[in-house]
Amino acid sequence: IWLVNIILSILTLGIYSAWAKVRRKQYFYGNTKLHGASFQYLADPVKILKGRIVVVLFFAVYSVITELLPIIGSFLSIGFALFLPWLVVRSLSFNARNSALRNIRFGFDARIWDAAKAFVLWPLAGALTLGILMPYVYFNQKKFVVEHSSYGTTRFGLTATAGDYYKLFFSLLIPLIGGIVLAVLIGFVFPPISILIGIVMYLYAMAFIVVKTNNLLFNSTTLSVHGFRANMETIEYSIIVLTNTLATVLTLGLFHPWARIRAMKYKVEHLSFVPKGDIDSFLAAEQMQTSALGAEFSDIMDFDFGL
Repeated sequence: IWLVNIILSILTLGIYSAWAKVRRKQYFYGNTKLHGASFQYLADPVKILKGRIVVVLFFAVYSVITELLPIIGSFLSIGFALFLPWLVVRSLSFNARNSALRNIRFGFDARIWDAAKAFVLWPLAGALTLGILMPYVYFNQKKFVVEHSSYGTTRFGLTATAGDYYKLFFSLLIPLIGGIVLAVLIGFVFPPISILIGIVMYLYAMAFIVVKTNNLLFNSTTLSVHGFRANMETIEYSIIVLTNTLATVLTLGLFHPWARIRAMKYKVEHLSFVPKGDIDSFLAAEQMQTSALGAEFSDIMDFDFGL
């Protein structure tokens, strides 16, 4: 799948990339199972292609205008910031609506203003406070996505607080500061070791953030009375990331498909759905309620922006 996607995307000057995305996601979805049922990815590649054409045209026009008329380019940048919340909502809505389990589609429904606060105003506040508000920004974005998502007619919920995210990010500071101090001290004696320590600390920090935020997100996510449990480990995930990176570099990129599978397999196999009651009755109820809503509808702007 990976080789064919790359070759056809190159031969078609990127046009096939939309079909490549659908093939790749259908493979991952189809091989991910919950309670014996596989997930489904139902997107239309043509709609994905439309979204990508819009994005490419925008950035092409933006690049030309920025070069020729820098002042107008600045206004376009502001305009894009105002337009971003709409893009976020449309893309999340598209991906949710085209994901399904047991013939019940997921959903995403949010106001543009809520997206503007989560992805424009709060990040701006985080930058203005020199990063002090960034854990709250991250929490607010996750809360926005989770609480506006649904499975059939049932909405997801998030019980985590901003304080939980502050504790998480602050718990990374101690080993990170310790690593930086150690790297600086050793750097005076033997610089190559200092560089190696820096690389190890970078990989550890990235793995720590992925693992801890993933565990916190799922362990505090609810679906009606049901819950989830995630138990990824930082060291285990760090080893996977390190070996994937080395193998991909040493094979000039040919290991990439195995790297993607290894990382995804680890994440999925350390994630559990924790039902409170009979899951079959819950799914049956969802199917009945979803069917009562009538046929799915789409409008002229129903396409994926690839965000």
